[in-house]
Amino acid sequence: MEKPLVIFLDFDGTVAYRDVGYHMVKRFAAPDWEEINRMWEEGLLSTAQCAQKTLDIMKASPSELEAFFLEQELDPGFPAFLEWISTWPASIYIVSDGYDNYIAPILQKYGLAIPYYANHLDYAGGWIFTSFHSNPECGKCGTCKSSIVQAQTPPGAVSVYIGDGYSDRCAAGRCDIVLAKDALARHCRENSIAFHHFKDFHDVIRILSRIIGQGEKKIGT
Repeated sequence: MEKPLVIFLDFDGTVAYRDVGYHMVKRFAAPDWEEINRMWEEGLLSTAQCAQKTLDIMKASPSELEAFFLEQELDPGFPAFLEWISTWPASIYIVSDGYDNYIAPILQKYGLAIPYYANHLDYAGGWIFTSFHSNPECGKCGTCKSSIVQAQTPPGAVSVYIGDGYSDRCAAGRCDIVLAKDALARHCRENSIAFHHFKDFHDVIRILSRIIGQGEKKIGT
């Protein structure tokens, strides 16, 4: 494939082995968070509304969260993926509807410097949700991944989306190549969006090696 690649990566459950945001809430929030999350999944709450309602019932100090974040691991195949993709003309961005509070220290833990877009948590006696990359015309997500895909994909480049969750749906539909698992894979199947199924970044290397070698763009599996 002669065209440059622009690769957009979801973080929670994709780059990170676990969904860090989910496990943060599961560990530190009151049980009511599950009903709040259900309303978000059904589109009854925006990310900002869901996040703040959940943060309001989350009891954790900054030091407790910092320690929790540093316990988290990346997908075991991700370092190998970065080494492999470094041989190709490719730009990489992490796009997350989670929080930079954990993305930054986890990447630093592995000695990685990857541009990322994410929401932010502030603490003032309680946790406060802040979004730096929202789309006021939509307002559904905290970080509008579709807008970032559009802004960071130059003419002539091939865009690749790799993700697993609800916040990936709009952005995946705007990309030339989609690698999906879990909720994103179900969405692609239900909406006839061509995609390649993956389990981890060892799969990603295998799939993209085939696509790049054959010059393919979209193949549903």
